[in-house]
Amino acid sequence: MKGGIVVDGFPSTGLVNAIASECLIRSSGTELYAIVDSPEFPSLSIISNSTPRFPARLHVNESLKVAFFISEFNIHPAMQSTLARTILKWALQNECKMIVSAAGIVNNESEVGKSNDAPSGLEQQAILAVGSTPSTAKIIKENGFIPLRSGSIGGIPATLLNEGSLTGQGVIVLIVNTILDAPDFRAAALISDAVIKLIPGLSCDVGSLLGEAQVIESKMKQIRDNHKKSSYIA
Repeated sequence: MKGGIVVDGFPSTGLVNAIASECLIRSSGTELYAIVDSPEFPSLSIISNSTPRFPARLHVNESLKVAFFISEFNIHPAMQSTLARTILKWALQNECKMIVSAAGIVNNESEVGKSNDAPSGLEQQAILAVGSTPSTAKIIKENGFIPLRSGSIGGIPATLLNEGSLTGQGVIVLIVNTILDAPDFRAAALISDAVIKLIPGLSCDVGSLLGEAQVIESKMKQIRDNHKKSSYIA
């Protein structure tokens, strides 16, 4: 993995990290390299193809030199800094050149309910990004992402950025608008597309994520419409 890239797939707002990483893993092909476990994690077994697996894992594609830390459960805030440092330690030990993470910003003026009038593609939606070093800031500009000038980022991406700036480890955090209280497949598709730009050779069926986005958005619009109607009942 010397010179490779690590992707943080631990769930964030809208589950954008987890959904995007799962799509990239499934489409590009990886091997289970290690499990990530802690006494603080819930007792949980994920059954896939009749096979049990730990809910937090490390997957690696040696030929593409990319590794994914991924989990099917939300990481408790008290554990987030520890897990971020675990990712950083592994990246440094394996001489990886960069860590890529993502953060969702809840948009109060959500696009939910507007999807019928919006284009199905991703081209007009901007992606913000911030890097831990001058070299990652250069990569952000070269790939057409908008540098984040001010704001705040929390959770695992925050620790990755802060610790990366201290150790010189390259970290890029991609930032997208996301919807509240639901898996955001549209935002995950944006993240997948952005990661593919940063890691040549990766692939993801973005179309399937956009299809899932339309289903989720339609359901949420229906729930909101029903709620508005019921609020006027005397």
